[in-house]
Amino acid sequence: MKKVRAAALFGALTITSTGCATTINLAAPTTLAQPTVTTLPTGTTTELFGQMQSTLSDLSLAITNEDKPRAKTTLATVLNIWGALQPQIVAEGGETVEQTVEDMQRIVDLASSSVQRTRPADADKALRFLDLLIQTQQ
Repeated sequence: MKKVRAAALFGALTITSTGCATTINLAAPTTLAQPTVTTLPTGTTTELFGQMQSTLSDLSLAITNEDKPRAKTTLATVLNIWGALQPQIVAEGGETVEQTVEDMQRIVDLASSSVQRTRPADADKALRFLDLLIQTQQ
């Protein structure tokens, strides 16, 4: 009896598995997507802080408008600005350099979470915190 069930099961599996054939379209194009080249923004620390402010403002607007592609692109710009700004903050030194870098990282983390969780409030907080940080730098 067990042999009959096993044979029936094997037969059923054989019949159903043959219906899953793969078709290859040889006429389809085979080009690979070209990676985008990212260059870090340039400018003084003050100019980069200004770029960060306007970009964070755009980020909040993109998330509020539920424009996910624009929000992701704007977040990438925030990350690029931070990539250019961090070494300049460190190079300028000062008594509060470590605190400034930590505060900026929190701002960037808020910007990231605003996109990941679709929370425009996080982008707004990041912008307000950046405004406060800039005021302390002057």
